[in-house]
Amino acid sequence: MANASSFARSVSTSALRPLSDVLGEVASTQRVVLKLGTAVIARDDECGIALGRLASIAEQAAELQNSGRNVILVTSGSVGYGKMLLREQKMMSTPMGAMRKGKDWEPDVRAAAAVGQPSLMALYQSLFQQYGVRCAQVLVTQHDFERQSTRDNLTSTMEELLRLNIIPLVNENDVMSDPATADSDLKGTMSLKDNDSLAAMLSIQFNAKAMVCLSDVEGVYNKPPGSEGAKLLNSYNPDHTQSVEFGKKSSVGRGGMEAKLGAALFAARKGIHVVIANGFRPNVVLDVFQGKGVGTLISTAVSPDNLTASPCADGEIGSLDRGFEVTNGSSAQPHAA
Repeated sequence: MANASSFARSVSTSALRPLSDVLGEVASTQRVVLKLGTAVIARDDECGIALGRLASIAEQAAELQNSGRNVILVTSGSVGYGKMLLREQKMMSTPMGAMRKGKDWEPDVRAAAAVGQPSLMALYQSLFQQYGVRCAQVLVTQHDFERQSTRDNLTSTMEELLRLNIIPLVNENDVMSDPATADSDLKGTMSLKDNDSLAAMLSIQFNAKAMVCLSDVEGVYNKPPGSEGAKLLNSYNPDHTQSVEFGKKSSVGRGGMEAKLGAALFAARKGIHVVIANGFRPNVVLDVFQGKGVGTLISTAVSPDNLTASPCADGEIGSLDRGFEVTNGSSAQPHAA
């Protein structure tokens, strides 16, 4: 990916606010989008759901909902869950002798989504019922955002669910969706390539002022964690150049930190405060909405650490390299969905 533009111009910092002030705005947000990556939902052995972790996050989301907020939950996990179920089905339907002679078998992704989605929704429903919260399944594709009629239907349905104090559980319809195409974003728009971009699109569509992406990393680092000079960025202003390195994504997810940060930057330039945080951290959701400053806050409103950094040229909103430099290398930080 190309380096960020070196175009320099004067920057007005009068509208920028300290990190604590922006965190306070996040804490007071009434409509939020919470995105759970596959790495958060799946067990470490990739053979099922991390029930304890998911139950904890569901409890926190329910507490937010019961406090008067509207929560839109974008959830991964249906394909991973479905693959586990299909492998079990394959073992039960295959004679022992054939299993010994057979080659390694990889379940079909769409079939896995078809099997995994209802099981995942049933699990969510069971968890949220413990706290008196109802949830609803919403499956979308890229075409649903492209057509005015389906976009209007989506808006009408989601707004009615939110009005009735129901948490929409949104996921891409992997059974019907076309395979993701790399670098397919159009200038000034974002395509649905993963659930990070889906969360960004929903945040904009439904005027959510805060978007929280939970993964298996603490946030965004300037260098690979553990390497010399590596630093967790407490805040990130996309209008000011910083250096970030990316490497391989998680084996269980489809996005990775590069996709996550790209979606976050797109949402941030639409006025949304985005937090990337570790879903393994206890009470991470409640900590974010209590203004405790966990993970990395990405916002055009936050005052950057270095105001002398050069901003990037206008008109690059569709590019993931606007506002930061990207280095791809095998030694870069591990990232997950």
